Formats: sequence, C-alpha cells, structure tokens
Amino acid sequence: MTTIGRNEPCLCGSGKKYKKCCGKAGAVHIDELVAQELDTLQAQLYDYIATTNSSEIEAEYHAQLDKMAMMKADQDVFEMAFVSWYGVSRKLEDGTRLIDGFIEKHSSTISRPQTKEIVESWKDVRLTAGSVKMLDDKTVIVTEVGTGETLQVKEKFGELEAGSFFLGILLPYKDSYLPFAQYFIYPTIEEAASEIVKNRVEQDQAESLHDYLCTHYLTLADLSFVLYSTKKEKQDNNAVEQKEDEVKEVEAETAVVEEREDGDDSDWMQPSYQEAFDALNQFLQEKGENSQESKLLNRILEAYLSAERPTIRNPKIYSAAVVDVTKNIDGIGISYLQKDLAEAFGVSANSISRRSKQIWEKHQETIMELMKQPV
Repeated sequence: MTTIGRNEPCLCGSGKKYKKCCGKAGAVHIDELVAQELDTLQAQLYDYIATTNSSEIEAEYHAQLDKMAMMKADQDVFEMAFVSWYGVSRKLEDGTRLIDGFIEKHSSTISRPQTKEIVESWKDVRLTAGSVKMLDDKTVIVTEVGTGETLQVKEKFGELEAGSFFLGILLPYKDSYLPFAQYFIYPTIEEAASEIVKNRVEQDQAESLHDYLCTHYLTLADLSFVLYSTKKEKQDNNAVEQKEDEVKEVEAETAVVEEREDGDDSDWMQPSYQEAFDALNQFLQEKGENSQESKLLNRILEAYLSAERPTIRNPKIYSAAVVDVTKNIDGIGISYLQKDLAEAFGVSANSISRRSKQIWEKHQETIMELMKQPV
C-alpha cells in the first residue's frame, strides 16, 4: 500500500500537495481512496447494464435461462451472472459492448487520474476459469485452464476448500484483477471441471479461453454446479455406506412423511432444529417484534422442519429464511431486506433467498392455513 508525506505532491495527479488534496480527510492511503471509488464504479457499471432495456437483452435472458439445469432454480444468481456476462461480452449493433459505453460515458467524470486509468483499462475485461488457492484473506491466485497463467484476484474471500474451481469475469486493477459482480468458486471439482473446459475449448476451436467463455460462460457456470452437486452426492453416499448409524439417519430423513396422530411426533426435534428456533426468537426479541406474529413464525418453522426433516449445517439460514418468507404474506408487519437479514444472522443473502423460496413454494398452503388459526 502506498504512503505519502503531507507536503509531497498528491499521488492522484492533481498537482497539489497531499495535505491540501486527498489528505484533507485525514490519514487515508491513496490506495484506499481509489479502491472506494472503484467499488462505486463497479456498482454503477452493473446498474448501467441491468437498466439497459432492449428486446435483444430480454430475448437473450430467456434463451439462456432455458438452457440452465441448476441455475434455473435460483434466478437471483442467474440474473446477476447474466447481466455481468452480457454487459462485457455481447456486442451491440455498432460493434461495441455495454461496458464500452459505460466507460466512454463516465470516464470524463472521474477526477482522480489513478481511478480513471484503471476504469479505462476495464475495456480489457477478462473471462477466465481455473484452479484457485488462497494467497491471503483478500487475495487468491487463479491458475488459468490451458495457459497455466497465474492471475492475482483481489476480493474479500472466505475460506476456500482444496481443489476449488474458479469461474469469473475479471476487471484489470494495476497488476492484478477485481472480480466483477457474480463470480463462482466451486469446491472439490477443479480436476474434473478443468478437463471439461480444456476439451470444450478445443472442440469449439476457440482462439482462447476468454473467447470461448464470451459465448459459453453461463453454460459452464451451470455445468459446474451440476458437477459439484453430483460429486457432493457421491461423497455423501460413500460416507453413508461406511457408517451404519448414518445410513439409519439418512433413511429416517428421506422417508416419506406420513400423517401423525397427536402425541406421536415427539422425537422429530434435532439439536440443529432447536438452534434454528433459538436464533429466530433471539432475533425477534432483539427487534422487539409483535409476540403474536413471532409465534406465527415459530409455527411456520416448526411446520417446515417437521415435514421436511432437512439435514441442517447452518441453522441460522433457516431462521433467516422464515423471516424472509413474510414478504409473501399480506397482513403481517414483520419485514426485512435480505441483506439486513444476512448481516443479522451472519449468513449469505443467496442462501436466505434459496431457502425462503423453497419454504414458500412447497408449504404455501400450510402457511396460509396457519395464518387463519388463532395464535
């Protein structure tokens, strides 16, 4: 990170002393100021693409969605992936891309030379795929399929599992890259996914991996989800075969749920389910929510868990999802944005969205019946 003395010329290129320019706000590193501006500009770029209304974009969206096997079930993820891919890869009638139009429109409004130079370099956006490993908590190294080139990517990444596969759209950032909008990291499938990519690039006779992904980015993202899901299922099955007690547990969880008589359903509660209830009630109490409506959310969670008997890894996802379900219910005063729920429960907004959608779609009738019952 670059530091500078107060009386030295400001690194932003204004010609002023640092203390009278970027140093006015206090001891802030120039790199931090540039990073903040780039974050804002990335968001503006995404919005610029997303709000460009045309029949061509709409038609392409539905054409690509129809090809999806896994992402069709999570259209929030698909939409973000589609918008970012379309904006950097699809050429308009005049031969330019939407990212080119954004840069041309906004470049003249950027006052800081360093920021302007980086944004203008975004014209060389790069679509890539490859194996990934952590360098530190804000940097990963992607070893690109085919070329073997190593690309340094800056982002606030969480923990990565061994054998992870990266697929993303990279915006140049000095001697490294920033991931644009929706990127993907799939655990455990690096070897299989890399082999598939190599074969498909060769079969397509594409000049480069980037060129191949300009056409097939979404297809590869969806295929990678299928690979991960299949491998995870096999791993789970192998683990079940090795342990008899796990076999019994899986059989109990996947058995068809029959109607139970009163008093015959006392043993379905698991420790992880109780954790979900505890997290839900702690949140509702901290927010001071209406006790009657809070009891209704407890009933919804109970109805879902007792019917589905899911294997829960993170109970708080289910707690947050039940709160999120209220957006579908008229006449209830509990309402929170997914991003706020994600922060409050310490889970991802995408996880909440997926689980909330599942709860509502599979148990909508049950929920509406619970609404009619006295609490």
